[in-house]
Amino acid sequence: MRKPVNKGLRNALIAGVLFLLAGIGYYVFIRITGTTIHCTIRSVTGYLCPTCGITHMFMNLFEFKFAEAFRCNPFMFITWPLIGAEILYIFYVGGNNRELPKWNYVMLYIYIGLLISYGIIRNVI
Repeated sequence: MRKPVNKGLRNALIAGVLFLLAGIGYYVFIRITGTTIHCTIRSVTGYLCPTCGITHMFMNLFEFKFAEAFRCNPFMFITWPLIGAEILYIFYVGGNNRELPKWNYVMLYIYIGLLISYGIIRNVI
């Protein structure tokens, strides 16, 4: 008798593969066209948003240029593996029809607060 498939695990794996394929597709698109998505916040206000530089960061990561990637956006460089894992965890929990634990919400609010703080600090310094 076959073991039942864990829907949460399947959802997380599918999401991970789709995010990876989208990232590779965007990388190839940029390499072919030289066109990137521009930051609306920066275009309108002239200030860097907390995620400005993330495209260049990932472009450098794809080319294994870690120091350059860090310089593009240090906060996102350090935290993107955590956010990636969190997104997969949300797909996993949701696929198993469970609620996210309260500590998870607290962690997300702390992260958002740190992200906003980073966005302010990077424009002041």
